[in-house]
Amino acid sequence: MALLESVIAFGKIFFIPTKESVPPLPEMNLLFLKEDERGDVFPWRAACIDLEIDAVGNSMDEAWKNLKQALTMYIDMERKTSNNSDIETAKRIIEAAFTPTEQKAEYIGIYRQAKLKYTMAAIASGKILDPIEVEMQRLRKLEAIKEPIRYTTNLLAA
Repeated sequence: MALLESVIAFGKIFFIPTKESVPPLPEMNLLFLKEDERGDVFPWRAACIDLEIDAVGNSMDEAWKNLKQALTMYIDMERKTSNNSDIETAKRIIEAAFTPTEQKAEYIGIYRQAKLKYTMAAIASGKILDPIEVEMQRLRKLEAIKEPIRYTTNLLAA
């Protein structure tokens, strides 16, 4: 899996329901990749695996901002198709997220390999992670972001 070598971080996307922009959606899987073969042409990629939506940028942050914008446009499109019903919009998006495709299967495999690599490195380092503290740190990060679409990641060691 050559694509696995490009993975810099993996994590989750969270959708905080707001009447104006985000219906109630489950968390979704996120990958950040740095594709050096692209040179200086938007080498960073952020991918929402579940919806098969990705975006590029000149930095990890820019790729995230562009992905967030693409997700917002996708939600808006689904909302219009669902006659502005939050529940129908959520149902349509969740159905799409759970519909299996070859590309999703490939990216989920890459996500799992990245998580395996991260977990094995943590074990090899001898650092014992307290799962409660890890979740508390994740919660603090999520609470600090004041936008309806948020993310948390685990960075892979170089």
